Amino acid sequence: MSSPELYRPIELTFEGTAAIPTDRTPLTVRLRHAASRTEHVVPGFWDGGTTYRVRLAPELEGDWTWASESDDPSLAGRDGAFTVERGADHGPVRVAHRFHFAHADGTPFRPVGATAYNWLHQDEPLFTQTVDAIAEAGFNKLRFMVFPQGGGYVEHVPTLMPFEKTDGRWDVTRPVPEFFQRLDRAVELLGERGIQADVLIYNAYDRGQFGLDELTEEEDAAYLRYLVARLAAHPHVWWSLCNEFDQLERPDDRWDRTGALLGEIDPYDHLRSIHNWIELYDNNQPWVTHASIQNGSVTTDFGRANLYRDVWGKPVVLDEIKYEGDIPERWGHLDAEQLVHQFWIATVAGCYASHGESFVTESGSLHMVEGGPLRGDSPARLGFLREILEGLDVVGLDPIDKWDDPAHVAGIPRRQYVQYLGRSAPTSWSFRLPIGVPGERVEEGDVFEVDVIDTWNMTVTPVGRRFTVTEVQRNDAYDRVSEPVALPEGAAVALRITRIGG
Repeated sequence: MSSPELYRPIELTFEGTAAIPTDRTPLTVRLRHAASRTEHVVPGFWDGGTTYRVRLAPELEGDWTWASESDDPSLAGRDGAFTVERGADHGPVRVAHRFHFAHADGTPFRPVGATAYNWLHQDEPLFTQTVDAIAEAGFNKLRFMVFPQGGGYVEHVPTLMPFEKTDGRWDVTRPVPEFFQRLDRAVELLGERGIQADVLIYNAYDRGQFGLDELTEEEDAAYLRYLVARLAAHPHVWWSLCNEFDQLERPDDRWDRTGALLGEIDPYDHLRSIHNWIELYDNNQPWVTHASIQNGSVTTDFGRANLYRDVWGKPVVLDEIKYEGDIPERWGHLDAEQLVHQFWIATVAGCYASHGESFVTESGSLHMVEGGPLRGDSPARLGFLREILEGLDVVGLDPIDKWDDPAHVAGIPRRQYVQYLGRSAPTSWSFRLPIGVPGERVEEGDVFEVDVIDTWNMTVTPVGRRFTVTEVQRNDAYDRVSEPVALPEGAAVALRITRIGG
């Protein structure tokens, strides 16, 4: 048997004498690393009958020991050891360099996400087709809900529900193992395809259809503990408390307490967010790792989205900037060119974005509800954007001169820059860079190469000559000698500007 791999889940199975209600943790495992003395206390969960499981996710190579603790003697007092070796997994994604993301091993992660809220509840072949389509398009994050979605454009009503009922009310102490085993498999399937699972925990879209939006705060907490115990060992999990949280009639302090609880009980410190409808959540709350934002206009023009970064000092993921589709609702009929344009605006704002597709499907639903094959023209272009981001020499893009740069150039000063010229490029571009504060100042004699990126036709064309800075002013640097770069006038164009020998 091969040794466990770094960051990959290790599952321990226990047989108890009776079913323990899941409003309390049935057992924990104390996990210790021999060399560093690092210790984690990992909760277990009931998985049907008298079967209990604990999923461990060691983040250090070497020798580990474990021991179980429980009020049930049949679950307590077991122990063991294993040795962890490095494998291919890069580990959980966390915040890096303040506004960006990286895996636990330091590998940068640039999210280019997708959305299929009700995907978990679809039958085959739609269920698998969704993952195939998302992976083939190049998306590396998928947002989906645990609880089923109700309301408009939802044509499929699942029969498998998360809890049993007691006296006509959902009983969170009696989860349905088959439901959560399906959720396990969904998360595993995404991981196998290199896609982060952005799990939407609570449901603002029940709309009275199922009654899963009527849980008390105590019931929310019991469900949350069970969910975290099942999923937290997977390295590619992100937590989102709710999509459009402000559609639920709950006071902000309840969300505050629930988010704080999530941060407390997750032994692996996964990313945590909450997504808004109209009212922005206070993303300064310490439990929030990054801001997940819905805003229909913040990416329609330059210089807006980056203001969120300044307010919260955290990464910003614009998880809803309207969708490519053909429905009459104002959020659902962007053309592909406009959605790709808005992604690029988000990019040079130092933010990230998520895709959604709202073409009406054969069932009468939408892709961003049920999933399935993608129909739009934007996914391929957004996969190309991800390739550009993955090819950068810098961890992430930050606005260089936020105070007053008319070109809205992003990057890392004196290293690498990206300038997006919009949906309609001019005939030419003359070499000019902003001087940012803070960061290294460009100096006379610095040499750069420039690539012209056609964001729609998905091409990268090196200019083929180098540029040398001949003049540095207070706020700008120029090459006054070189000829301007000819551009495909009217095309959607970005420039990648990289310092040579720096």
